[in-house]
Amino acid sequence: MDTFEGKMKELLPVRKEERWSAYDRAKGACICPSCPSYSICAQGNGEVLFCILGMSFRCIREDRGCTCPQCTVYQELGLSGKDFCMKGSEKDQRWEKGLG
Repeated sequence: MDTFEGKMKELLPVRKEERWSAYDRAKGACICPSCPSYSICAQGNGEVLFCILGMSFRCIREDRGCTCPQCTVYQELGLSGKDFCMKGSEKDQRWEKGLG
């Protein structure tokens, strides 16, 4: 089991409120707003932490570069994907990769 799987399994038995608190703490370290692909629309809607919460639903559509691998959250969770704002969370990307 890799780091990401381990961290997600740790969160499974945690109550929803505590899980959201953990996500809120991670948002503080998130570098999404400094990414070239991040938009004013995403900022206005408070969209961040795409690696965990999933892709932007309507704000980010143009790939202007990806800074995900430089994020401390990325490293801490042992992520392997990128472009989470356009391709979905790490979990989503791993699931799709498993289909192919």
